[in-house]
Amino acid sequence: MANPSFEEIVEDFEFLEDWEDRYRYVIEQGKAMPPLNDALKVPATKVDGCASQVWLHPKIEGDLFYFEGDSDAVIVRGLIAVLRRLYNHLSLD
Repeated sequence: MANPSFEEIVEDFEFLEDWEDRYRYVIEQGKAMPPLNDALKVPATKVDGCASQVWLHPKIEGDLFYFEGDSDAVIVRGLIAVLRRLYNHLSLD
């Protein structure tokens, strides 16, 4: 079964008629996301090879997967926010 957030995101993108609106939507998702704690912005969480600065911090609590992330690029930060909506709180099963 699809994650309910997946269906919501699909509906949001379908509602937005042009790519400029979709781009703004992704940026707004990033602005609404809490920033990654500076203490977690370390070499172990940094994504190498990106043109922008990107950090991803995965964690498992019980049998659920979560991750936090951040970027200095607004569009990448927005994409991280969308991915968090899709994957956070998913069961490891």
